[in-house]
Amino acid sequence: MAVRQAKYFLEDIKTVNPDMQKIKAMIQRVAPSEATVLIIGESGVGKELIASALHNESGRPGEFVAVNCAAVPDGLWESEFFGYEEGAFTGACRKGKAGIVERAHMGTLFLDEVAEIPWPLQAKLLRVLQEKEVTRVGGHRRRQVDVRVVAATNRDLASMVEKGAFRRDLYYRLSVIPILVPPLRDRPDDILYLGEYFLRYYEGKSGKKFAGFTNRLKRFFLSYNWPGNVRELANCIEFAVSLEDGGRIDLDSLPHPLKEVAREWQERNKPEKCNGYNDYEEKLQILRVLNKHGWTVEGKKKAARELGISLATLYRRLKIHNICF
Repeated sequence: MAVRQAKYFLEDIKTVNPDMQKIKAMIQRVAPSEATVLIIGESGVGKELIASALHNESGRPGEFVAVNCAAVPDGLWESEFFGYEEGAFTGACRKGKAGIVERAHMGTLFLDEVAEIPWPLQAKLLRVLQEKEVTRVGGHRRRQVDVRVVAATNRDLASMVEKGAFRRDLYYRLSVIPILVPPLRDRPDDILYLGEYFLRYYEGKSGKKFAGFTNRLKRFFLSYNWPGNVRELANCIEFAVSLEDGGRIDLDSLPHPLKEVAREWQERNKPEKCNGYNDYEEKLQILRVLNKHGWTVEGKKKAARELGISLATLYRRLKIHNICF
């Protein structure tokens, strides 16, 4: 089973969104503790990024051992998780093998897609968390382990518990510190910020030079639902940089499925003007000014002055545009 390294640090979590900034602050606070963490969020929001940052902020000297629970083959759960002794089964390594729990000793065990762990193994995993010891398949010796567990899921574990699909006691053990990661569509201030970040990142890798995004692409990005979240945005920008030779990235630069969505969006949206700006332009302007001055109360006052409106009007416009504040 492949073990991924903790290659992401706190500074790799790029954001200007207040909720994400709170998550970064929480990572710093809880990283040094031994409490288990449950990261909840849709696919593509960056759950492994957060888990990796937690490990690197923790100061734990052991490995960051990441396992995708949905990818463990049937019949191999116990041997992969807990290891096995010599002769435990046909084809076993001559000297036995340590499982992922032992490999994570003094480090962090990241259980991605934890909802996919089968019911029989859930009880054994719970025992490991409670007793801090593991017994290999085919053996009797109890091995002490010091493991910090971070789990992640894109499913509603609480609902699974109520339906009897996930152990209640394991759920409570895993969710000592829950971190709820908002989807990209609920972080409109991050959409263009991350888009620009990925553009510069892939621009640097390609050796090409780009002037940025066209205004209509920005408007489309802010209107799109981003079901694949940050991963989808990154892939979209990487595709566009690979396709184009420079200039401004436009709707025609998008990958095929998204390009079709953009064309439909163009047909549907011929926005009316409002105070000299259409809705999309106004939203862009508000985000730009807030990112410039900051999202504190003082920053919002400065942003309102630059926009030529009162603070109360700014708050109303934030609500209208569904911008979290």
